[in-house]
Formats: sequence, C-alpha cells, structure tokens
Amino acid sequence: MPDIESEEPSGNPSYVLYRVDRLAGFPPVAAAIGGAPSVMSAICSDDSLMRKMFSQTPDTVCKQLWVGTDDGLHWELSFGDGVKFIVDAGDEPVDLLRDALEVQPCVVSAERYCDENFRVETARVLRADEMAAYFIDTVVTAHREFARRQRIDLPY
Repeated sequence: MPDIESEEPSGNPSYVLYRVDRLAGFPPVAAAIGGAPSVMSAICSDDSLMRKMFSQTPDTVCKQLWVGTDDGLHWELSFGDGVKFIVDAGDEPVDLLRDALEVQPCVVSAERYCDENFRVETARVLRADEMAAYFIDTVVTAHREFARRQRIDLPY
C-alpha cells in the first residue's frame, strides 16, 4: 500500500503484512468501518456487565486484525484475542468467521489453520485495503450470527 510500510517481521520483500487500522484511511476500509456498528457487544458472557466491559468498537477491532499476502491471491488473515469476545462461538460445531469469510466477494476458499489464523484464496488479485475491508465485514457478519445463535437481540 502506498506510504504504508509492511509489518512483515522476516523482511521478505515479496510479502506484505498490515494491521488493518493502519489501512483505515483507504476508501474500502473506511467504508467497512463506517458500516460497522459503533460498538459491538461482547457475546461471550451471559453477564451484561461483562458484555459491556469486553465490547469492541470498529477501531478496537481493526487494531486486532492483520492481512498478509505475497501475491494478492493467497492471504493470511489473523485476529487478536479481543475479537473472540464478539464472534467466538466456543463450543459451537461451526466456524462463524470461516463461514462469513467464504461468502465475501471474490473469496474462493477460507481455511482456519490455527486458532486465530486463516488462509484465504481469492478469485482475483486484491489490494490489502480490499481484503481488510472484507475482513472487517466478516467480523461484523460473524458477530451478528453469533448473537442470533445465542438468542441475543442486538440494538443494531
């Protein structure tokens, strides 16, 4: 991405890695952030105080999302622990994030390869800001589905 240095720790010049909040100024990411609820309640607990305490704003979520690729077709997506409070179904037999990723435009496949990481293949080359926007939309979709499955009526 122009004017944004990759955070790839190995120094591999063909691989780029960005924390999503660093891409917030690009139109696709700004649009995804603007379309997200202003606060997403934590759904990991039945306690309303805990739900409020572990709620996430779009800015907080973006600081916990990373997108990386070396060719724009094969992506690694990662998320931090705080995202689990709003999307992790825990003992559910489904993977809400993977399911929400698979229906994003241009996504051919999505596979969780460890607890907080996905490998995603796209049908066409995407820029990092485009993939970041899809990842934000994925989190919001998974959050809403998680709430629906827990029979929690969200005010948004």
